[in-house]
Amino acid sequence: MKKPDGAKKVLLIDHTEGQCRAIVGFKDGDARAAYMCGEPVIRRPGKKQSSWCEYHHWQMHANNAEQNSAVEQVPKLSILKGHPSRQGP
Repeated sequence: MKKPDGAKKVLLIDHTEGQCRAIVGFKDGDARAAYMCGEPVIRRPGKKQSSWCEYHHWQMHANNAEQNSAVEQVPKLSILKGHPSRQGP
C-alpha cells in the first residue's frame, strides 16, 4: 500500500461521498480551506463504509495501536494519602 500522490485531493467544500476525508493540507495556508485526500474509501461487504482510503485507514489504526501500547507501558502511579503537599494549613 503506497501513500497517495495527492493528485485526487479535493477541497472540503467540494468533497463528495466515497472520497477519503483525511486532511492533507490547506489552500493558501488557510485552516478554513482544508484539502481532503480524495482517494476512494474502503468498502467492505457487510460493514459500514469507511471515511478513509486504505492508506489513511491503516495509518490511523497503526497510530492508535502505537499509542495504546505506549500507554500500557507507563507505570501506574498511586496517590499517597497524607502526603505533605496534600495536607491543608
